[in-house]
Amino acid sequence: MTLPLVARFPETKNLAHVTLGCFPTPVESMPELARMLAIPSFFVKRDDISGRAYGGNKVRKLEFLLGQALAENRRALITFGAVGSNHVRATAVYGRQVGLQVHAVLAPQPHTPYLDANLVADRAAGATLHFVESYSLALARGAELRDQITSRDGVEPLVIPFGGTNARGIIGFVNAACELAGQVAAGALPEPDLIYVPYGSAGTASGLAMGLAAVGLRTCVIGVRVVPAESTNPVRTRRVMGEAVALLRELDGSFPMIRPESMALEVRDGFLGEEYAAATPESLEAVALAAAHNIHLETTYTGKALAALVADARAGKLAGKTVLFWNTYSSTSGPPKPVYGL
Repeated sequence: MTLPLVARFPETKNLAHVTLGCFPTPVESMPELARMLAIPSFFVKRDDISGRAYGGNKVRKLEFLLGQALAENRRALITFGAVGSNHVRATAVYGRQVGLQVHAVLAPQPHTPYLDANLVADRAAGATLHFVESYSLALARGAELRDQITSRDGVEPLVIPFGGTNARGIIGFVNAACELAGQVAAGALPEPDLIYVPYGSAGTASGLAMGLAAVGLRTCVIGVRVVPAESTNPVRTRRVMGEAVALLRELDGSFPMIRPESMALEVRDGFLGEEYAAATPESLEAVALAAAHNIHLETTYTGKALAALVADARAGKLAGKTVLFWNTYSSTSGPPKPVYGL
């Protein structure tokens, strides 16, 4: 099956990629929630079912990141996250699936209901976990591991940053925007005025904004901040977006020259709460509201993104709008079966 990105920009076919997920993910109309929130038109993009082994937004990034690792004959990966990281879990699951050894450097976070399940899943997938006392120590530990693995294997491991957000990772969401454009053209939904999505390592929101601009949709991406502001470096985010545009234009000169400042991306503050991964009353309410309408969310990322949408609706800011909520949390995340005697 031809990638939506390749269908629009054919020469990007030479970008390394491996098929992991189940795409396109469906778009579902939510008329009851729309009436409840006084939104004329409300849809959910079901990235929660993006993969059979594990869903969520990371599958899209990993198709390009693991594709790179395989194309370059790497044998191992190093990545980073909080102890309960969904990104680390997805990387462990899909890294093993394609035959790569996964090392994950994990920093502390407040306890959440999914934390223990993710740790079990990481280990069940065969990942080697390295715990550090703070985020500031994670990169140094990653550098040590890179040197050790290179010496052992004779080939450098692929280093995947927090959240899988680098130029190749966010191309997964440029591809997702092309997928959405195809669904709009096919009549699955009208062109959205707004897309609400969590804003953590910034890859999902920035990749979507870049892709929407590339295909000519005027949709604005609302990235709801779910990490402290100091954890997301806007200079680095713009650099990564620029690198992604440069890579795509190198492959296919018809890909437009998009500058980060011209993209329709708004970062929304006010919904993080006291700290990363700490639930807020608003996120708890949003998760419960979603569950009542068969939408599976959690309180760290997606619950806070939906909380922002609900707050905007109640303030009358969504009157007359077509709104899409992009569900980035896996609903295919049942208890894993340990394979290494855990």
